[in-house]
Amino acid sequence: MSRIARKNIVSKFVHIVAKGIKNEFIFYKQEYKEKYTSLLNKSIKELEGIDLIAYCIMDNHAHLLIHTEKINNIEKLMRKINTAYAIFYNLQEERAGYVFLNRYHSEIIENGIHLLSCIKYIHENPVKAGIVEKEQFYQYSSCRAFLEDKMSNDILCSVFGENFKYASTDVDKKIEYHFIDEDERVEKIERKGIEIIIEEFCNKYNTSIAEIRKSNSLIIEFKSFLMVKYKISNKNICAILGIGKNRISQIEKKLK
Repeated sequence: MSRIARKNIVSKFVHIVAKGIKNEFIFYKQEYKEKYTSLLNKSIKELEGIDLIAYCIMDNHAHLLIHTEKINNIEKLMRKINTAYAIFYNLQEERAGYVFLNRYHSEIIENGIHLLSCIKYIHENPVKAGIVEKEQFYQYSSCRAFLEDKMSNDILCSVFGENFKYASTDVDKKIEYHFIDEDERVEKIERKGIEIIIEEFCNKYNTSIAEIRKSNSLIIEFKSFLMVKYKISNKNICAILGIGKNRISQIEKKLK
């Protein structure tokens, strides 16, 4: 599906994805996901005419499905959330500079089936990544709230009727949902959780992610650990560390 210019967005429902710069895992800690969720809920309450329909916070990106009467509200919302989170993240990680990849990506929702497919797609992210077996087991998404009819039910009932129940909906299995930046996705990592893997390494070497970034020898050890034990590629190792894709190659050349 091709990118649609923001000035042409007319739908009341918009799917948004905010990604870490260089695909860095900017939400890899539990407290980071909780912080972004808190900022999201706080900002939604402070801005009029905008509602959160669904969300999912992954390790390196966040999915949001927004309902609004005025499309300019989305720009205000994302600037408010991402600016506050960038300040928080840089302080926590002892780093400086950009945190998010360019601007967020956005896509209009065209019809009812598209809307249901988008919600299902958002909730299935942790399952597809191998983090949980079922969508409702993931803590950092709106799936549980949907199943308990606590998430934007009035808005969805206005679209699908008063008797709408998310758990009983039957999304057409033949419709496969694709987000607009399919070509920009990093390869999928089948993992038990980046935060847990990093913690495992840091405990083993009595170090921290900030110290790993500063030490050439620790970077090489970290690479070996991830590649051998978890089959994680060099590209994704750089993304986890938030370093340039040539950094590891340059270090390895120096150590030869």
